[in-house]
Amino acid sequence: MFCVKQLQVTVPGEFKEELKEILENYSSDVSVSEAEKNDEEIVEFHVTAESDQIDELSEELKDISDLKSGDLTINVMKQESQIRKGQKTKGGSSILSQAEIYSQAQEAAVFNRAEWSLVALSSVIATYGLIADNIIVVIGAMMVAPILSPFVSGALSLNVGDQKLLKQSVKTGSTSFLLAVLASAIAAAPLPVTGNPTLTLVSQPSIVSVLLSVFVGAAATLTFVTGMGDEMAGVAVAIALIPPIASIGIGLKLADIQIVLNSVAVAGMNAFSIVASGFLCFHLIGIRPSTYYRKKQAEKIRYIIPLSLIALSLLAVPIAHTSYQSYQDYTVEEEIRGFGEEFFGQKLLSADIDGQNAHFYVVGDYSQSEFEDRKPEGSNIQVTGLEETD
Repeated sequence: MFCVKQLQVTVPGEFKEELKEILENYSSDVSVSEAEKNDEEIVEFHVTAESDQIDELSEELKDISDLKSGDLTINVMKQESQIRKGQKTKGGSSILSQAEIYSQAQEAAVFNRAEWSLVALSSVIATYGLIADNIIVVIGAMMVAPILSPFVSGALSLNVGDQKLLKQSVKTGSTSFLLAVLASAIAAAPLPVTGNPTLTLVSQPSIVSVLLSVFVGAAATLTFVTGMGDEMAGVAVAIALIPPIASIGIGLKLADIQIVLNSVAVAGMNAFSIVASGFLCFHLIGIRPSTYYRKKQAEKIRYIIPLSLIALSLLAVPIAHTSYQSYQDYTVEEEIRGFGEEFFGQKLLSADIDGQNAHFYVVGDYSQSEFEDRKPEGSNIQVTGLEETD
């Protein structure tokens, strides 16, 4: 099946014939209508074109002499066209054209009421899932959140040098972040909340989450450029922006500054990773500024990329420290657990271990002096002896 798209091209009326001649070289399906805009006559063309020819067509239209910047508007419509019988085609492409990607990014950078509602609802769902310690509910919340899109659009704006798109993406992304936190805080306010493994999982930064966020940012970009919008939900599950944002609201409810700071670090790290890796992916597939003006704009705003990398590095430092500390605690706990199992054997009923502190529950007698000599250095272990029962 060949992939074709509908283009909407608008120019001042004086360029009607010249534009029509160019468009008819690329398509046999060209329609035109006339209208007025700001007291000036304009013509609007609707064209069916093959996906792999859209960039070439766009460049040829931009080269029309005397056509001023801003007079030409090219929109790639979302809906694919049906190929008419007898229409010649050259085949499709698995990657969208630059014009299609740019058009898609412009739409993704602006949320409508339904999308704002989805951001709030997904945060509320994630909040209840975290409070209930139900990972399935949390995954469901991630599936409905459209929060990834503006960050990918922001990455594209850095490649093509579009400051307006960048500002809109930042505005939508930051507003989504604040809306999700507010919705989570309101949802958690009337409920009794305690810590649980799921809350710890999504709010605890780690080196693994740093690496994951970088690769998932690239995956989000690739789903964007191939037009696989439905797969963005799957990427959202991996990048997990909504759960750490929701845990910020829960941390505010608990007045636990550590949960809040950890969650902000995880969410911020993921957002920066999407922008940085998205920029790199767009660059590798050949997305470039289409005009000299855009090229200059791109050079001015690309300082955001090193700033993102610096921010990511700053976030990674405390995360690396936390990961190392967690590894140290795990090593100590395993050493104490192994000692208890070896020393007491089947007499050991259970053990509560938290870092260097431990409490063993044993049945029967044991040598106190031998226990003190053999226990791990620096550990604080209490033993409760229980009587044997028949």
